[in-house]
Amino acid sequence: MPPDSGSSLRRWNRFGLFVLAAALVLSVCFDTMVVVSSADAVGSDMTVSSLQLSSMVMKTNYSTIFSDASLNTSTIILNGALKNLVQLPAQSLVVRLPGDRLAIQSSAETSILPEGSTVVYYDEKPVVKIPEQSEVLAVSSVVVSPLQNFTTNTNFIQSIPELDVYQVQAVFFELAREHLDVPLASYTIDWGDGSAETYAADRIAVAHEYQKAGTYQLVFNVSDSLGFTYVTTQQYTVAYEGNLMHSTLWVNKNKGPITGLTLSFGLLMVGLAVFTESGRYRLLVLFTLLLPFYSRIQKEDVLDQFVRGQIYGFIKTNPGVHYNQILRKVGVKNGTLSYHLGVLEKTELIQSRREGLKYRVFYPTGMNFPKSERFRLTALQIQIIDLLKRKPGITQKELARLLDQKPQTINYNMKVLDQANLVSVMKNGRRTTCFAVEQSMAPGE
Repeated sequence: MPPDSGSSLRRWNRFGLFVLAAALVLSVCFDTMVVVSSADAVGSDMTVSSLQLSSMVMKTNYSTIFSDASLNTSTIILNGALKNLVQLPAQSLVVRLPGDRLAIQSSAETSILPEGSTVVYYDEKPVVKIPEQSEVLAVSSVVVSPLQNFTTNTNFIQSIPELDVYQVQAVFFELAREHLDVPLASYTIDWGDGSAETYAADRIAVAHEYQKAGTYQLVFNVSDSLGFTYVTTQQYTVAYEGNLMHSTLWVNKNKGPITGLTLSFGLLMVGLAVFTESGRYRLLVLFTLLLPFYSRIQKEDVLDQFVRGQIYGFIKTNPGVHYNQILRKVGVKNGTLSYHLGVLEKTELIQSRREGLKYRVFYPTGMNFPKSERFRLTALQIQIIDLLKRKPGITQKELARLLDQKPQTINYNMKVLDQANLVSVMKNGRRTTCFAVEQSMAPGE
């Protein structure tokens, strides 16, 4: 071979290796820029909330009720203290609102009571106690506004179907209850990215698309049929999908250009390997250098399996979720979920622990477990506690009758709640009475 031809071939070899190295550097830089753009995504809890009355509702001061001469009053002894009982009109009721606030609702007016006001029972009828007042108010019934649990009983589910499309679904479990004491009127969500939308009261699940990961400030404006409005603000973090998944989505979106570029580089590499011994040697060196990249991403390759990625994403955006919740939300079979959770835990992408009596909960690796276990209640257990707060001192037999449950079922759940220190059972002779803990531990009432 003439000397000029050999030197020309060596120059082409150097040029080919230079192009390959540049491509690798660009790809690494691209992934690095993606990580930096999502580094400010930090979640936090609810930050601001306020309770308001609709302009259509007549507002009054509760103190004017005491001076109404048309109301019947009497003197009673309530929990060992002398009180003036003011009997409100028959249509009056107490509304439980967010933040443990109470309101008096009648046909003509509405009054939000001061903080610390409580509902007790006198002669099995609800009575309202107001701090630093000698008068107590007798009402016909107590209802719970759906505003109280609207945002607390909420779950967010995130999915990423394509590049720069982050779908977030909000599910409001409070709206799934069959018998609400007070109907919800509507709710509005400001999603924090410049868009807001009002939804009908029967929309249990709503969805929104974000264009990039990060932390957004969501504002919920919720109104019920009694004229109460609750405005609450909380931050929600749209989780970045990770470098490997982001690169996969980027490739899917740019298949055409990548195919042509890959073919060009492939032909160049084959030419270097086939025609020169030096090219074959340098190609092998290049593959050897790439091996550490493969070992570093081996753990992330677990997420290539779509279902496993869904499970991991749900745990990452809902830390502390338990097994049955994952089973319901992701929609996989029991055996499939067990297998994928096992793989994710073995590769140290998630961690789990047992909480309560029967729950196993899952967290992303790197997130510290809460110091105390969270005791998770069933719907029936929540009903039991709520009924005991409204009717303290009733028996388990009365509980079973009022909740339309078998005595054995009530007995089992009372034992569970007693172990969690949420209720107490007291024996008075042959009669056994039940209390919610916050009721039974307030001897001054």
